[in-house]
Amino acid sequence: MCFTPRRIPKHLILEEPKRPGFLQRHWVKVIGTTTFLLLGLALSDIARAENFPASKQLESGNLAFQQGTHFVQATHLESSAQVEITGMVARLVLTQHFENQTDQWQEAIYTFPLSETSAVNRMEMHIGARHVVARIREKAEAQKLYQAAKQAGKKAALTEQHRPNLFSQKIANIAPGESVSIELHVTQPVDYKQGRFSWRLPMTLTPRYIPRPPLVLKNPERTDQQTIAADLALHLQPTDAFLANAMGWGKPTTLVPDAASITPYYYPPNTAQTNDTKLVNPMKLSIDLKAGLPLALVTSSYHDIQLYKDGDTHHISTQTPYIAMDRDFELSWQPVANQQPEIALFTESIHGEDYGLLLLVPPTSRNALASIARDITFIIDTSGSMSGPSIIQAKESLLLAIAKLNASDKFNIIEFNSNFSQLFPQSASADHHNQTKARQFVNRLQASGGTEIYPPLDAALSANTNTEWLKQIVFITDGSVGNEAQLLALIHEKLANARLFTVGIGSAPNSYFMRKAAQFGRGTFTHIGDSREVATKMQPLFDQLGATLLSQVNVQWPAGVEAEIWPERIPDLYIHEPLLLAVKFQRPIVNTQTVTVTGNSQTTRWSRNITLNIPSSTKAPLASEPQPKGIATLWARAKIEALLDEKVRGKDETEVRAVVLPIALNHELLSPYTSFIAVDETPEAERPQDQRLNTNAVANAVPFGQKVPDIAYPKTATSAPQQALIALVLLLLGSMLKARRLAYGILRKLGA
Repeated sequence: MCFTPRRIPKHLILEEPKRPGFLQRHWVKVIGTTTFLLLGLALSDIARAENFPASKQLESGNLAFQQGTHFVQATHLESSAQVEITGMVARLVLTQHFENQTDQWQEAIYTFPLSETSAVNRMEMHIGARHVVARIREKAEAQKLYQAAKQAGKKAALTEQHRPNLFSQKIANIAPGESVSIELHVTQPVDYKQGRFSWRLPMTLTPRYIPRPPLVLKNPERTDQQTIAADLALHLQPTDAFLANAMGWGKPTTLVPDAASITPYYYPPNTAQTNDTKLVNPMKLSIDLKAGLPLALVTSSYHDIQLYKDGDTHHISTQTPYIAMDRDFELSWQPVANQQPEIALFTESIHGEDYGLLLLVPPTSRNALASIARDITFIIDTSGSMSGPSIIQAKESLLLAIAKLNASDKFNIIEFNSNFSQLFPQSASADHHNQTKARQFVNRLQASGGTEIYPPLDAALSANTNTEWLKQIVFITDGSVGNEAQLLALIHEKLANARLFTVGIGSAPNSYFMRKAAQFGRGTFTHIGDSREVATKMQPLFDQLGATLLSQVNVQWPAGVEAEIWPERIPDLYIHEPLLLAVKFQRPIVNTQTVTVTGNSQTTRWSRNITLNIPSSTKAPLASEPQPKGIATLWARAKIEALLDEKVRGKDETEVRAVVLPIALNHELLSPYTSFIAVDETPEAERPQDQRLNTNAVANAVPFGQKVPDIAYPKTATSAPQQALIALVLLLLGSMLKARRLAYGILRKLGA
């Protein structure tokens, strides 16, 4: 039997009364829960800021804050540089002004570059009318003094070296609205190449690639400073355990355990400015140039300058009062044609000891190596850090190099980023067909991925070459890596009879690695910072690849004169590539004595003489009175550099440190084992102990023309976490309401 349900007439159906919505019925619960969650999130941020190491504080928003849609630093940076160049010595006073723009006490951390040849030999801290002269101390001791002062609420500043061209500044207990200035005194040798002198000031740096694998910490679940420092100490030198306080985006790896110290954050796009200059990290630059000889030309490679001459001094400044610190500043000057030097000696007498800088300029002959066949491997960096103008400059440089190959040469091209590939399985003849194939290969290259330098460099160094061929490697890169020591050790181990030439690309390359790679590779270093420089700067490199070099260079001092020269092993000299030797004379020097410098070219014996005149009556070929100061500092810096190079050659770290430390302390030089520490003992300037100290990193400017990965931008102290939480709550509420309506709809259909 079948039953059909009786239908109820529509007019008899009572409509379901409209019930209050979910939010209407539970608004108190919803608002209360949301408020509780937001309050808990804010409190957790405060807890993280107090208990986490600085590397974790980035997550708590202490790095910066947001005004509208703009990024603003908690601590504003403005710098000034006063430079005096005399002969072959540049003396720089770099002042960094840090202003606390918040209503809370701040510790500022700033990671910044200097030239890889710089010697930092003085630091001062200025707070209003007060100033404190820093003391040079062993690194671990300086760190302890800084930490103690920081915790006691005293103003303190700590300057450390992480690479020869990379330093950090820490300033503790900057009061709300207060400004603190750090003054660094830097001595640097002047470069002389291709008939031109030059001086360079790096102002930002390209983000360094940090090779894996990650460093496995003993207690990964712990986040307190003491545990992290103890873990890192297992992988670092004892003086580097302080790295737990580093504040960079890089994570420690087995190859780069100090990654957090060499990976500073960068200003993101759309950055608000707090000063009238409207520049990121503005720099004011003033230079007094005393060349000591008539000049034909004074130029700046990447900035517009203005200058006026007052007697023998050229006063130079930038066209605008301030410039953005987004690229290297380079000044060049060229003597008149008949004033080009061949050999020169600059001297300084200090504390009863005599020091000198000996400039050796090789012969200008371009005798081609026509009888020697060359096997050239070009390595080109196509990683992400080379994007923008850098990859264009690199490709133009390589295309020009291909065009300069001789038909008798063999060549190959290796391109690399996260992986690498070769144009040919092995070197091929540089005939027309293969050159055409090479140009097509180069034109297709694009920048992306990581900077894994070791595999392609190893492949180039390991490639078999017939002994009848001269093996040369031309390495084109920005050098933006953190594992410099590993790569230099590879070059030292596998160079054999090859020669490695480096070409640094970009507005802020890692010149330390590029210069040292060329030194260990017994080649030369060329820097190209603009596409307009490709032809002019690559031509001297081609001359060096195919011209007579000067080998077995020897300096013969007069009878009875003893001298300590650094570098101790005098390298080969190439055309356009002079050599600067730092000298300390062990016995008093008698004027008019003659020094003889000799060397062998492929065809002739080369010899030059120079007369010693020390100290006050010096009349060296390049110099006029007064003689430059800072030569003793440069000698100590050159000796320390040469001793540190022994680590690459396998010498034990402990032995190297034992020799370097006393030199750095005696000459008051910043080094891997020494730091500058300044503490303000003024009681009324101390931070009250009930006031919390925030730690923030001062961001660098993005290098001109380059793209920076998102990971290198800071996390700002915005309401983003709260906004995300509110969005999540609203999403859940919306889902619940939608589900409720859907259920009613289904029931109605069933009822129908």
